[in-house]
Amino acid sequence: MLSLCRLSQNISNFKHVSPKSITLKLVRPNTSYANVIKSQKYKNQEGGEVIKWILLMIPVTSFGLGCWQVYRLRWKLELIDMLQAKSNATPVNIPNNFELLEKMEYMPVKVRGQFLHDKEILIGPRALIEHNTALPRTGTLISDPKKNQGWLVITPFKLSETGDIILVNRGWIPQSLRPKDKRQQSMVKDEIELTGVVRLTENRGPFMPKNHPEKGSWFYRDLHQMSAHLGSLPVWLDARGIPDPPEGWPIPNQTRVTLRNEHFSYIVTWYSLSGFTAVMWHRYFIRKLPLL
Repeated sequence: MLSLCRLSQNISNFKHVSPKSITLKLVRPNTSYANVIKSQKYKNQEGGEVIKWILLMIPVTSFGLGCWQVYRLRWKLELIDMLQAKSNATPVNIPNNFELLEKMEYMPVKVRGQFLHDKEILIGPRALIEHNTALPRTGTLISDPKKNQGWLVITPFKLSETGDIILVNRGWIPQSLRPKDKRQQSMVKDEIELTGVVRLTENRGPFMPKNHPEKGSWFYRDLHQMSAHLGSLPVWLDARGIPDPPEGWPIPNQTRVTLRNEHFSYIVTWYSLSGFTAVMWHRYFIRKLPLL
């Protein structure tokens, strides 16, 4: 009976509640939900702005790398010019202290002595290097790759003054002159004076075979390995001479004064990437257009 009275009293009290108060109670949850949506939208906009400026670093960074490669290209060209100037300098006598040759690569030096033809070795196959020729020699890679295949004749050279033995790259011979009996006239036995360009040891390329001294197979210029095999000092000279020697003689001047120079391709790559990503960034974030 008491419970029924209380229920009746609650119903009576509910009848006197103002409609406005009910409306206010119903609106409050909607206002909170709107604030949540507004806050989330603001956070999304703020995150989008961060991503926007982070992505801008792609064209900016690639443009900077392109500028760096321009600097590197100028530096490499200047270095090549410097090496060319060194190789064309006036020849000097070879120093008695061979350790000084470590800083004299590409410089011409004069030596006097005698070739030890019985210890001659061949490096190859190698292509003929030509300098200052208007037309390529018959047998170059352009005309006939098979005829251009040849070998470098490496002969120990005993210095007259000290008796030390060094290595001299006498020059290039075609495949047909590989046997010694076909170039006997070129094997000078008298004491001579020659000019050669200092070269240091050569690192083996990633796809180049290893040298096999026991088989007489030489593919690259490893001065320490060669000197140990031939009983000489690890000193190497590229012989200089007339570009058109008598028939059967090695062709001298086989010094390639070049450095790996791929900076121009890097410049094109980085600047292209910078331009492309800058256009895409402007289209999407500034003009508000789709990427595709």
